[in-house]
Amino acid sequence: MNKIIRLAVLLLCFCSCAIDNDAIYYPVGNVDVENGGPALEDGKGELVARSYNTEDYVLDTVAQYPGNPTLGKLTFMVNLKNQLAGQEANGFNGIGTSGLTMSLGYKDGNYPEESQVPVYASPDVTTAYAVKLRLKGELTLSGDDWMIDFVYVQLASLFQPYPPASFPEVFMCKGGEQSFACFDSFRRTWTFDIEYNRSNLFFSQLYFNLFVNLAGQKREDRIRLRIDKESFFEIYKLEE
Repeated sequence: MNKIIRLAVLLLCFCSCAIDNDAIYYPVGNVDVENGGPALEDGKGELVARSYNTEDYVLDTVAQYPGNPTLGKLTFMVNLKNQLAGQEANGFNGIGTSGLTMSLGYKDGNYPEESQVPVYASPDVTTAYAVKLRLKGELTLSGDDWMIDFVYVQLASLFQPYPPASFPEVFMCKGGEQSFACFDSFRRTWTFDIEYNRSNLFFSQLYFNLFVNLAGQKREDRIRLRIDKESFFEIYKLEE
């Protein structure tokens, strides 16, 4: 009997470890976090960096597994950027075209180092900042072989691949259908419109990323992300 019990415990531990290493067993659900001070008042801050669009642009690419993982999940990160600079500062990487980076599991955050580049690096960690942004657009899958397990967007002072709800480094985290977007199952499209305006933020580095996890039975799928021309990103230095 004792041998049977020990075997059952060992099997339970083994299964728990297998689940723990597989990101698909960690559904995010609805996340809605906004940290920082009150909204920035007009004239209370100096604009130090700004990016924007004059027209919609589309990231249309194939999301593939890196290496040889287990079928069933497909995780990627989008480094969110706008196309033009209204105000550009040293250390500001928010200009250009959004790019896609693959990972074997969002929970472990094993993205390549070159993808973990902050959108802004502060020259003085004692400086108080405000951030105003809008992210508007849609994410579309090409076929019926994959479904969207979760999508969330995050603004943080550290690279946080898994969406925490209470970490002080996270200034904004929005995910799920209620707080992030509306999913149209017929068109297989997530439509979203996020706005953020907070002051009294302190950071040495600032990250702004979109994380997506798919579930299905193919090794790749075509992803189409449209960034609306009304999207923008602004960083202000607060007056002392």
